[in-house]
Amino acid sequence: MEEKRNNEATFAEKIGSFLKHSQQEIEELALQFSLGKAEAADKFEEIKKEFHSKSFQWKQSFEKFKTTNKDIFQKVKGGFDELQLQLSLGKAEGKDLFEDQKKKILLSIHELEMQVKNDPELSKQWDEFNVEIEKFKLKLEILSLKYKLKKFELKDSFKSSMTEAKKEIEHFYSRTEKKISKEGHKYIRDFTGEINEVYLHLKKAIKSL
Repeated sequence: MEEKRNNEATFAEKIGSFLKHSQQEIEELALQFSLGKAEAADKFEEIKKEFHSKSFQWKQSFEKFKTTNKDIFQKVKGGFDELQLQLSLGKAEGKDLFEDQKKKILLSIHELEMQVKNDPELSKQWDEFNVEIEKFKLKLEILSLKYKLKKFELKDSFKSSMTEAKKEIEHFYSRTEKKISKEGHKYIRDFTGEINEVYLHLKKAIKSL
């Protein structure tokens, strides 16, 4: 029991670290655009390549993970292949091409999520990947604004929402520690609620741009 509890604490720390880096990356991207230090098409390529690399790692991780449902397992592998294909379609020089690629990428992510959640064993591995997926989606929202040639200004509301996101990340550890302690003998890896709280503030910040 103690070993499982320690494993959960380590996993929670890993998720907390991912959330912290997500907040920092999103804030940095918005800052770069506000200062005119980045072009949308170049940033989109950079973000796609990074996410493609992550998806390749996830695919390898899932391939090593055993599941009793071989049909779903094959569909998940196919889902990763499709996602990687959509992430490799080339540079989006204009808004229309960006929106088309964005739509296809998000659809492939959604279909992959549905396949993973259809298997209880695979879904246990999803929280860690979900953090990266949500971060990627928020970056796409910032890019969408930039492709529309909207002037970026980091208003007080943006800074306030970012501060609230940081507070949520700081509280993440204490909340998950209580959750692990309360559940005791159960094997818990579902921190979806805590993750969503952080991303709600990040989404609010982006909407204020």
